Amino acid sequence: MADDEPITVLYVNDDPQLLELISTQLSREAERVDVLTAESADGGRALLDERAVDCVLSDYHLTEETGLALLRDVRAERPEMPFILLTETGDERVASESIEAGVTDYVIQEAIGNQAPLLARKIVTAVEHRRTQRRAERTDRRLREIVSVTEQALWMFDADWSELRFINERHETLFGQSSDALRADPTSFLERVHEADIERVTTAMERASDGEPQVVEYRVEKSEAVELWVESRCKPVRDDDGTVSAIVGISRDVTDRKAHQRELVRKVDQLEEFAGTVAHDLRNPLNVADGSIRLAAAEREGESERLGTALTALERMDTLIGELLERAREGERVGERQRVEFAELVTGSYQNVHAPGSSLDVTASVPLRCDPTRVMEAFENLIRNAVEHGPSDVTVTAGVLDERHGVYIEDDGPGIPEAERERVFEKGYTTAKGGSGFGLAIVERIVSSHGWSIAVRDGTDGGTRFEIVVGAG
Repeated sequence: MADDEPITVLYVNDDPQLLELISTQLSREAERVDVLTAESADGGRALLDERAVDCVLSDYHLTEETGLALLRDVRAERPEMPFILLTETGDERVASESIEAGVTDYVIQEAIGNQAPLLARKIVTAVEHRRTQRRAERTDRRLREIVSVTEQALWMFDADWSELRFINERHETLFGQSSDALRADPTSFLERVHEADIERVTTAMERASDGEPQVVEYRVEKSEAVELWVESRCKPVRDDDGTVSAIVGISRDVTDRKAHQRELVRKVDQLEEFAGTVAHDLRNPLNVADGSIRLAAAEREGESERLGTALTALERMDTLIGELLERAREGERVGERQRVEFAELVTGSYQNVHAPGSSLDVTASVPLRCDPTRVMEAFENLIRNAVEHGPSDVTVTAGVLDERHGVYIEDDGPGIPEAERERVFEKGYTTAKGGSGFGLAIVERIVSSHGWSIAVRDGTDGGTRFEIVVGAG
């Protein structure tokens, strides 16, 4: 609201001289105040029906009825309108009845002196306070309308999770628990969390209370027959002195995403199973070819029928191999290659991961000739691995290897023991609870499909460093 936004005041007094004097003084004292006048309570009521009024200033001692009666009528129809009552005496009974009727302020009129500065200040203060309240109410109403249709549960707890300050209706959809039940016991949502995931969730809650933004995925047993995967993201709210005063966050259903990951793993399993049985599928045509060629050689028959059979079998083998390679490459194809700066790829990947509290430091860049979509997918998985296995404020550093023959992405997390480095790219291998063990396997496949190689090293600050060699030039 602008400081000079006009204010319309209705001043009611049955003394014409006082009515003119005070209204003139008010207008001179505050240019933004526009004064309407009425010589009776009924006249005031008529003006309230006709004009937009921000505040009522009324004398208590009116001829036909008191200003208190007017106050009661205004409160019946306009309960929030500022109303200031002027009286000539400090009668305790009048003051008590005025307060009970909902007066905004009560001013004793002095016999001499200019009270316009005091009245103007009280009028402006009361009107600005009411306008601020109305703006806040409108904002709150709009926010509630927005959160009522969002697909995410929005919530706010106090710093130690002992009080629920806000929750929208989506919580009940996710957890199968009413908002009233959660308000009565703010940590009761943990009763719906899968037993194997409770420790991970409570740890994230403790870290959030300590001031660390958190991202956690866990299973929710909505009912005996329904289980969901939920992702919760939260951020601490701090006071001016830095103390955590509240925790705000969102929770959303990621069951479909988890199902997609499981389906991806299943397809890869099928592909590997297929590749494992190829030797058996090829054995028969190879045996036929071998046997036929041997007989042809023994009989020394030039272009014999047996040699034709051998050629047919070899052609069949070639077809099978072609089909095998075609299927083995599904999901690993590299699209059209482009020259893209490493810094651009890794920065975009970091932004896609959405890891509040973490940071990215790109120390150098080099152009890479690659399929940018697939390479960003690989970088996202490397960054996500750092976030999931490291502290919430993990720092990810990206740069160029010596002689510019490759790039690296490292973190300052706990690192990977040397004994486990050979296994981290195996499908299904993970040390994180709830992890699919597929992220680094995807990285290795994408890197290999580009003709590059990847290795795990010690990070500069003791964390994990992934080095990707792309070759000279």
